[in-house]
Order: sequence, then structure tokens, then C-alpha cells
Amino acid sequence: MPRPDRAPPPGVSRVLHFPLLDSTQDFAKSLLEKGAACDRTLVWADRQSRGRGRMSRRWDSGPGGLYASLILRNRKIPPSRLGALSLWTAQAAATAIRRGSGLTVVVKPPNDVLAHDPRRPGSPPKKVCGVLIEARGDSRRLDWIVIGVGLNVRNRIPEHVATRASSLGLLSSRSREPDVAGMLRLFLAEFWPFYRKLV
Repeated sequence: MPRPDRAPPPGVSRVLHFPLLDSTQDFAKSLLEKGAACDRTLVWADRQSRGRGRMSRRWDSGPGGLYASLILRNRKIPPSRLGALSLWTAQAAATAIRRGSGLTVVVKPPNDVLAHDPRRPGSPPKKVCGVLIEARGDSRRLDWIVIGVGLNVRNRIPEHVATRASSLGLLSSRSREPDVAGMLRLFLAEFWPFYRKLV
């Protein structure tokens, strides 16, 4: 069962917040398949048991991370703009991370955000965020888009990915440690101006 709805952030019509889901992306798509009126609904989970990224790669989704999917039903967005939407969403996430944590970040096209470790100058940046965009429609118009965002905020990073992934909590100074809800608000504030460029 979802937690009681909070007042939705600006631009969002409804928030469905769960302690645990298999996948926010799959739950959002199930709402669409049932014909729910859910434009600008945000599906948010504290944990995922089967989180995934592009090409069905697993996204470890323990407590303390941001796992959310935003449903958009706007037929004004042409299918040819999906690539731009993916990149712009990653750029919005990067700006939110920069604002919320003070970290230096870079977007790795098409959909990853990497952050530098300020304590290790010159070391390669590590992945802290990924974007997954799925859509249904035809060559002329889209029936719906689901934008999934996975952001490592304070969650534990499994050892098998620790050489290439990290979290904001591990990289940020204690005075700038971000929280999950705050990062979600920052991301949405950055996302909507990008989105309006498409419609």
C-alpha cells in the first residue's frame, strides 16, 4: 500500500509513495496498462527489489536512495525528441545534484550522471544517477512516457560496483549531506523547464 499522499511537488498531479516496490517503472507502466488517468503521477519507492536501468541492467535499490518514475501523457511530444528528453533529464538530475551536494558532476550521454570525489583529485568520476525512459506510441505520436530516475543518495553501494559507482552521502561533506526528499524536489524543479521546451 502506498503511504498517504503528501502535497505533490510543483508540476506533479499525484504522488504514490511506497515503502517497497519491485520496480517503480513497472508499477507506473501497470497503471497505464489499466487505463488510469495518471498524467504527471509520480511513483516513488523507498526500496526496490527489482530496480532496473537501460537494457534491463539491475539497479541496486537499498534504503536511502531515490527511486522514482514520472508518468507523462502528452501527445505533443514527437517520438523524435525522446533522445533529447533522456539527455535533458540527466542534465536536470546533474544540476540538482550539484545544487544539493556541492559536488562536481558530469553527464555521460545518454543518461548517466557521474560525480567526482573531492578527496581524490584526478580520480575517475563515479556513477551516482541513472535515467530510464520508456514510451509507447507510433512513429507520429506517443501515447505515454515513463521517466525513471535512480539516484544514490545515502544508500549502501554494493562491493561489486564500488569501483565505478558511489553515493552523494559518501562523496559529500557532512555539511552538505543531501536527503532523499530534498533531492527529489530539486530534480523536479530542474526537470520541468527542460520539459516545457519539448511541448
